[in-house]
Amino acid sequence: MEIKTSIPPPRIRLKKLYNSYTLRILKFKENYVIKKAYIEGVNKDRDELVASSSSKNSTIKYLL
Repeated sequence: MEIKTSIPPPRIRLKKLYNSYTLRILKFKENYVIKKAYIEGVNKDRDELVASSSSKNSTIKYLL
């Protein structure tokens, strides 16, 4: 009898790990260096997305 283990694929495991680290960073105090760097990176990405979107994509601007 062959038993297969139930290990998720690497893509799913890494996504879960990434999400757990993100939540952990967001729990840090406001003045913590890593949290400041993470928030600045997210804001930079958000600004680039809004700037690159056309007027047809008003949904993206609304969500951000």
